[in-house]
Amino acid sequence: MVIGIIGASISGLIAGKRLADAGHDVTIIEKERSVGGRLGSITLDGITLDYGLPHFKANSQTFKSFVDELTETGAVAEWTDEFGLYDGKELLETDPNANSQMNYIGTAGNQAIAKDLSRWVDIKSEEQAGGLTYIGPDTTKKRSWMINLTDISVFECDAVILATPAVEAYGIIQTVQNRTATRKIIRHIDEVRYDRRISLACTFDHAPPEWKAIEVEYSDIRLITNESSKRGADQAGLVIHSSPEFYRSHAQEDDKRVKELLLEEASNIIGSSVRQPKSTYLHRWKYFEAQNPIDEYFMELEMAEAPLALIGDYLGGSSLDNAFVSGYNLAEYWINKFSEVPA
Repeated sequence: MVIGIIGASISGLIAGKRLADAGHDVTIIEKERSVGGRLGSITLDGITLDYGLPHFKANSQTFKSFVDELTETGAVAEWTDEFGLYDGKELLETDPNANSQMNYIGTAGNQAIAKDLSRWVDIKSEEQAGGLTYIGPDTTKKRSWMINLTDISVFECDAVILATPAVEAYGIIQTVQNRTATRKIIRHIDEVRYDRRISLACTFDHAPPEWKAIEVEYSDIRLITNESSKRGADQAGLVIHSSPEFYRSHAQEDDKRVKELLLEEASNIIGSSVRQPKSTYLHRWKYFEAQNPIDEYFMELEMAEAPLALIGDYLGGSSLDNAFVSGYNLAEYWINKFSEVPA
């Protein structure tokens, strides 16, 4: 079966790898140059900084097995189970209310985890899907679906998986609602709302701090991570993660002004040494975390001749663990459902 996956998120990548391992012909269409979705990493001045998800936990047995496997190969490592806390008045060494569960990181950057998974499937990067065309049981056509790309080309396939944020999945699936029974799915995903975030990665000419991460309350900043502590860098590398409110308030501000505001606020928390970074990279996340995820691992349009499914970090929860399980479980279901792979 030829399967087209829209979105090289962790959900799309693990689903694609498992389905390809089962003998299906899988292609992932990704609008960005890089893969991994929220697993964003960048190297500045020799320091790798995670400007997307800063860390992750392993709660489900499915994801824990994956993390354990990567830990054995050295691709993942334990980072910390304690964060500091700035409560709006003072900086506390540890957050007294925090869950002491271990947080993990990718040893070569969190995005490297996604890049490793992408080796097992065909990725069409910098290709954007604009919609779908349902062919169905048309005997003149070999495939049931066409993924319409914005460059006017098409990708024909037997089955489609949408591994994008709910908002983007909504836009794509709407294009076939008149010919398929997608309206129930559309209603569900239209209700998903996201927190937005601005992340500022910075390097400095001084030594890194001793703390690993600081959660922040009553501020335009939500979290500050010491990226140097993840991979033993000699110089300081930090990522400042804004609050959703800061994103909304400064959505129209230019990057230079946003950087100034975040660095000024960070200096009030951890000291004036952060006011003058050596290098910076700013990223605006429109769909960083689902506020109200749907309580299902995946959603499926059950048409035997034209399978279509939705997976992602808005299904079953909003964590990396949830996203992984979403893609993994759909792949498991389809492997059993479509055990005979047609030519």
